Amino acid sequence: MIDAIRAFEGGSCRQLLAMVDRRTWRLERFPAVFFALHHTREGWVLVDTGYGGRFHAATRRFPARLYRWSTPVQEAGSAAAALTAAGIPAGEVRHLIVTHFHADHVGGLAEFPQATIHHHEEALRPLRALPAWRQVRAAFLADPVPDWLPERARLVPARAFEGRASASATFDLFGDGSVGLVHLPGHAPGQLGISFALGGRRLLYAADAYWRACQITDGVEPLPVAMALQWDRRAYRQTVGRLRALHARGEYELHACHDVGVAARLNQLSPMR
Repeated sequence: MIDAIRAFEGGSCRQLLAMVDRRTWRLERFPAVFFALHHTREGWVLVDTGYGGRFHAATRRFPARLYRWSTPVQEAGSAAAALTAAGIPAGEVRHLIVTHFHADHVGGLAEFPQATIHHHEEALRPLRALPAWRQVRAAFLADPVPDWLPERARLVPARAFEGRASASATFDLFGDGSVGLVHLPGHAPGQLGISFALGGRRLLYAADAYWRACQITDGVEPLPVAMALQWDRRAYRQTVGRLRALHARGEYELHACHDVGVAARLNQLSPMR
């Protein structure tokens, strides 16, 4: 059972909103949200880490520096320090779920060597197989991924989602129905969403399956240049379509990493522990 959540902004970048919503060309801030769930048996479960404390060091040299230039990052800092400041000792994080291996989600991964790292079995291999310049285009930086990851990883098998096209089909992480992992393909290889219940509400955290709520509620489509950055454009469109259907049925309350005010909304779900 999940009985608490604490959400954080692990840095942000500024980008044209038109990348997501072609109705406007204003610049907007896109936060990199990560959060911790408290499981009554398993303790603290961290979902992603934001940009973390290693992003700027990892993007000093070419071609990685192109990442820094194309998406100027602000306020990136240690995920472990943010947790500690909120009263959650980083060493007490027992599980860390990686939704996908883009740099704004795993920049602080190395700060949690004691945690079991859960990720889709096909989330990392395709990115590591790319040449360095294509890794940058795919928003992947090798440097923040620690050498010890294979020893601490618990892979979510692709077969767990075979033949299950619904955006709400879940892999039961702890075997008690409290945390479900959902395959949301398209944006990045092996992208996972997180479903859980808290305070009588059923939630689905969709990571980067969409960027802003208007894509789900208003049917807004990103610009072609934004679509070109998706790992699999066809799968991305299918996933967004499934999330729209899920929203229309009212089965889940949807949240996404880069949406406006998502950290504050998640924090409203439970009081400070």
